Amino acid sequence: MSMIIYLLFIYLASLAFGYVLRFTEATLSIGRSLSDAGTPTGYQDAITPPRFSTIAFSVYALCLGGIIFGFWQFGWIVGFGIALGFFVTVAINRVLILPKKDSEHFRRLIVHSMSNRHADYLKSGDTLRASIMAELLEKLGIPVNEFVERLKKMNDA
Repeated sequence: MSMIIYLLFIYLASLAFGYVLRFTEATLSIGRSLSDAGTPTGYQDAITPPRFSTIAFSVYALCLGGIIFGFWQFGWIVGFGIALGFFVTVAINRVLILPKKDSEHFRRLIVHSMSNRHADYLKSGDTLRASIMAELLEKLGIPVNEFVERLKKMNDA
């Protein structure tokens, strides 16, 4: 019974690992598309949600810990099979289950995070960062500046 629970955990960890990899690909793809400078990552750092690195690191640690536990609990041969199976499962999940890097799912997550940061910058009075975030959102086709102007007019009236 404990092996079944462990394999279920490893499968769920493989889903999380594949999702983190796909989201990283999505931010890289969108970041490059926004950049005119031809740098390798474009604006990936600017559009990645602030807490994503913490989540990604946690997923990586969880997966590594799970694989190490497999070696410790079940021995070297089974542990090697578990590690190999983990990465094969990640590849299969990425092809069959997880959203593609250019999917609307990831685009919505990124735009939502950028919009929230834009609003937070406006609230805190950080107009420089707010204007940069607005510019990036405008490049993604989100009319932020027009929306902010309409809100200001409504508040003034």
